[in-house]
Formats: sequence, C-alpha cells, structure tokens
Amino acid sequence: MRKVLYVEDDPINAMVMEKLLGYDFAVTRVADGEACLEIIQKEDFDIILMDVHLGKGKIDGTKVLKEVKADPRYKDVRVIAITSYALPEDEDRFLNDGFDDYFAKPVDFHKLIERLNQYLES
Repeated sequence: MRKVLYVEDDPINAMVMEKLLGYDFAVTRVADGEACLEIIQKEDFDIILMDVHLGKGKIDGTKVLKEVKADPRYKDVRVIAITSYALPEDEDRFLNDGFDDYFAKPVDFHKLIERLNQYLES
C-alpha cells in the first residue's frame, strides 16, 4: 500500500482525511511542520499532503515544503497543498512556491484520490 504523509494541525480535518484516504493508502498524520521534518528522516513516503497554515506560532507549510524538497530523498516526492486559502490567485501562489498541486478546503475527495493515483502511477 502506498504511503501518504498528511501534515494537518486540525484534528477533525485530519480524522476525515485519514478515514477517507485510509481505504486506498497507508496514511500517517502529523500535526505540524516540525513533526513532518522529523518523520521524513525516519520513514519514506510516496506523497505528502501539506496544510499551509499549521497553527499560530508554528512553521507554515510553505517553509516546511522548502525543507522537505531540500532533502535529496524527497526532492522528487510530490507535495500537495491542502489549504483553506481559496482565492483564485492562491493556487498560482502556492504552485509558484513549489507545491506540485493544490486543493482548496473543503477538498473534493474523489478528485484528490484520482490525482493521487495519477501521481503514484507515474
């Protein structure tokens, strides 16, 4: 089963995503960027779903993305922004920041699963 790392500070969002993705993927969830950077040193993941706003006083998802991509083992792993930032210009901003894809909350789970399968097959 393909391994997905989900970085999300909201426990309800995390629970829903884990439940829905758990049928097709082995999902590991961490609550903040620091935990993300720690776990990728210990485990390998096939794809990362990253909330952008990870709580007050915490490193944000864009900064975590930069550090993840700086790790040679993760430079080719796709990182997808999952965010409540949903203005038309937000998608361009996050893609320009280096995310491989973008989904605004609430996430269309059918499209997300379809996209994950496309990425993981290539």
